[in-house]
Amino acid sequence: MFSAITTARLAQAATLANTAPGFRGGRQLPDRLDGPAGLPSPLPSILPDWGFEDDPSSATLRSVRKLRAVVAGIWQDAAAQDADAALEGINSLIGAAGAVRAILPADSTVRSPAVLVAGQDGDAPDKSLSTAIALALTDVALAGELSRLRTCSGEDCSNAFVDLTRNRSKQFCDEANCANRAHVKAYRARRAAEAAPGAAPGAAPRAAEEADQPAKPSGKPGKKNGKPGKKKAKKK
Repeated sequence: MFSAITTARLAQAATLANTAPGFRGGRQLPDRLDGPAGLPSPLPSILPDWGFEDDPSSATLRSVRKLRAVVAGIWQDAAAQDADAALEGINSLIGAAGAVRAILPADSTVRSPAVLVAGQDGDAPDKSLSTAIALALTDVALAGELSRLRTCSGEDCSNAFVDLTRNRSKQFCDEANCANRAHVKAYRARRAAEAAPGAAPGAAPRAAEEADQPAKPSGKPGKKNGKPGKKKAKKK
């Protein structure tokens, strides 16, 4: 579907968006973008030695939070099937990236371009991250796959995620166990409906439990309900 590097960058972009304050998996979480140590995976591995400060006035921190807001907006527009708005956000990232060039990693054993960066060597890491995300989102847009950028359908969860299933059937994020919470809630609702007034007390839930159990063996041949059966008269 997408290249390995694009898939990895999309995961990074979604994780970045999910650090914003808001409901995540049924809980109201604060801003988690205070420094690399507090970031969920996979961000710590791509934000080493950024010099984040506890001071919100940190220029790098402000820049990354601005990038996060743009990425979150693109995800929300794509999830709402507003392709025009999503493309506008992607174009803003491309414009901010500036000229993009391909380079060879210093330790590369394969003589082919492997890293895409913007500007000159020594760019600020936040700009490099912005460029990487812009390239990944551009791949998604050009492939006509913006519908794969989704937000969680779980109750009180607005997490962004990438739907990589063949039939585009993924509805819940993986970070907050939302699929399991939704299934448990649906099961309890069914049990409550089965035990509604008019049904014998406890009968419907027991029937539902028994329906989920495997059928028991019928016993030995010639017996019924554990009792000896009547032998059929032989025809003369």
